[in-house]
Amino acid sequence: MKFGASNKKWFIVVLAALMMSMCVLAYAQSYTLGDEADEIATIQTALKQLKLYSGEITGHYGSKTQAAVKAFQKKYALTDDGIAGEDTIKALYEAAGITASSSSGSSSSSAATDSSILRYDSQGEAVRKLQQDLAALGYYSGTISGHFGSKTEAAVMNFQKKNGLTADGIAGAKTLAKVATALSASSSSSDSSSSSSSSGSSGSTVLKFGTQSDAVRTLQTNLKSLGFYTGSVTGNFGNLTKEAVYNFQKANGLSADGIAGAKTLAAIQSKLSGSSSSGSSSSGSSSSSSSSSSSSSTQLDTTVTLQKNSSGSEVLKLQNMLTMLGFYTGNKTGNFGSKTQEAVIAYQKSKGLTADGIAGARTLAAINADIKSGTGSSSGSSSSGSSSSGSSLAAKAASVLYSNFYTWRTKYSNGEYCTVYDFQTGYSWRLRIMTKDAHMDAEPATAEDTAIMLKAFGGQTTWTPKVVWVTFSDGKTYIGSTHDVPHSPQHLTDNNFDGHLCVHFPISMEAAKAIGPYATSHQEAILEGWEATQKLQY
Repeated sequence: MKFGASNKKWFIVVLAALMMSMCVLAYAQSYTLGDEADEIATIQTALKQLKLYSGEITGHYGSKTQAAVKAFQKKYALTDDGIAGEDTIKALYEAAGITASSSSGSSSSSAATDSSILRYDSQGEAVRKLQQDLAALGYYSGTISGHFGSKTEAAVMNFQKKNGLTADGIAGAKTLAKVATALSASSSSSDSSSSSSSSGSSGSTVLKFGTQSDAVRTLQTNLKSLGFYTGSVTGNFGNLTKEAVYNFQKANGLSADGIAGAKTLAAIQSKLSGSSSSGSSSSGSSSSSSSSSSSSSTQLDTTVTLQKNSSGSEVLKLQNMLTMLGFYTGNKTGNFGSKTQEAVIAYQKSKGLTADGIAGARTLAAINADIKSGTGSSSGSSSSGSSSSGSSLAAKAASVLYSNFYTWRTKYSNGEYCTVYDFQTGYSWRLRIMTKDAHMDAEPATAEDTAIMLKAFGGQTTWTPKVVWVTFSDGKTYIGSTHDVPHSPQHLTDNNFDGHLCVHFPISMEAAKAIGPYATSHQEAILEGWEATQKLQY
């Protein structure tokens, strides 16, 4: 087939139009209320630079972000619908001086090789190390991805502000040097630099956020044995491991920075071997931790009163003993919080004592007597109520499904109700389903449900994922992860909850990463929660 001159012209025009449309499709993306994505964090950063947004850089498109987008659209004569579409994003980035280059562009490759200047959209090992270092210093909580996105930029700016540097979000030579100085100061303040550590750390004296090794696996196993770590033994030092190290350090009088150096590792080993630094050196022939736990050195001091907000070694002892008796399932932190209070109340009820959640002389004496006589879930003799509750929890765990959300989300209609069960605290509450997309949007059914949910979260509203079991109208129960922060839009007005919340269910990690860091954090929590669920079945 031959083309005439006019046909050739039309062919070129059509081809050009097709290529342009493909470029637009590659760029086109819009965000609206309730969306979560890494780019939303960039949008928030741009709005903040233009002094139109004063909220946190979260990556979540809430009402504050929507209002800021509307304000920007009005100012720049765009359709003020509050939706961050292609035209709005282009104009916003241009106004804020942000370059939205693709990850395959030449600028990123050159930035990856030039470790002296790391900025937005840089990629490579230098960025990965920067993220690890900022995470260890407490400035960065995102994914260690090696990609310099908005969360990394915000962390750099925060570090620069706190350390008297120009807060431009660009990690140049001065910033990187300051990070290195702060990191070495942090490590040396908490631990000595001796290289011989008998903690099974394979020669590594400092384990911190972002580290991946067999030494971390050993650390997680040891902290799990001591009751401080509840996650999976993965060999990856993430947020759960950091929190466990921090809690162990706090409970044992160490500098609490969440970095496991020589002193911390030695203290862990000391606790594991039973030679705690509480003063009594009569270790004798007691080799098992269970036999040492029933010795007089672990008996509670009945002259003290332990209650909400108490802290110290006696609270830690109380948590350990209530765990042995099957009443406490939280982290052993040495801090008397709501979980400890609930465990004390449950124990008092089982003993016919005044159930006020205050561990006074009578309660402490009863716990001492039970531990001494070997009563409780750890001894094998069934104590009143605790073994039956354990078996019912095992039965519940056995019915929980791990199934990709995208394969079953359409089975349940919007407006239906589901029941959330927090297997760590024993609280359950009902939600009304609003929408289902990458995750499920829902709202507490009643004000009472809101109050119960708040209790499960320790009285705090937080974006931190909580692993839960969710039962739907057909009786099927799926593992999921949720938070308790209300954000727009809101449908129910009589439930004491000003907005909706999100419930995430299993999807592939690849799909979660494509959505953004927040979705990824929920999937990581679900994976750890699934392992815990499986263990509860036995």
